[in-house]
Amino acid sequence: MENFSLVKFVKQSCTIEQERTDLTICITKDGFLFSLIEGYDLRALGEFKASLLGGITSVMSSIRDCLNSIDIRLFNFANIRIVSLADKDVFVPYKLYEPTKMKDYLRSVAHISGNETILDSVSSRLNAVSVFSIPMQQHSGIKILMPKAKFLSQHQIMAEYCFDIAQLSQNTAILYKREKKCDLVIFKNTEFVFSNTFEFSTQSDMIYQILFVFDKLQIDSEEIIFLITGQDFTMEEKHDLKKYIKNVSYTNTKESINISNEFDGINIQNYFLSLVK
Repeated sequence: MENFSLVKFVKQSCTIEQERTDLTICITKDGFLFSLIEGYDLRALGEFKASLLGGITSVMSSIRDCLNSIDIRLFNFANIRIVSLADKDVFVPYKLYEPTKMKDYLRSVAHISGNETILDSVSSRLNAVSVFSIPMQQHSGIKILMPKAKFLSQHQIMAEYCFDIAQLSQNTAILYKREKKCDLVIFKNTEFVFSNTFEFSTQSDMIYQILFVFDKLQIDSEEIIFLITGQDFTMEEKHDLKKYIKNVSYTNTKESINISNEFDGINIQNYFLSLVK
């Protein structure tokens, strides 16, 4: 009996050459999103509902069965990236980073429990190392299934995307929404100054926490490019964001990859973390 369901799958009407294609998997609360990108051309994207909270063998089987069902085999991809929606992360300047202190870095921002695996990923654009933690069984199961995969947190992808935008403006921020959580990254005067995750209950709560950060960083809400992405924002959330922040717009993944008309009608923002090159 299948223990997963395919929510969405859109594929270009062409042959996908795996050895020239990158696979990105974004682990979510109840499954995963994925994309296939050849060079700078989006070839396919989709979403599965599946349980990834079991043991190592269960996680491996779930992901393998999901991808097998749409004829995707985990071999010969040019690159495989695993994006983890981490709530605990910190960036350390590359020159100061010491692998033996990974737990110490994270203890400064959050409690670390015994069932979490601490990972790191070098960001060449930010000249920093992103240190983050994820559930142990997910990491272990996925790592065994895809040993060559590179693991990243959503904060690193957002910060690197924001870095490119920040070169063209003074202050830039990006907000990624997922259920009742938001990830926020901010550049001030092209300098990377903030990365964090917060929970919210209402749109007013969301706005308050954003403006609180702006106040602490001494950023004028009328002098920042504010980009939003992730799950759908309600009309009320968008209204309040635009009420208090002058320049609000969605991210534009078409700046980094080519998306054909075969993907028209898809909420591309929902797949943002799996589409940024």
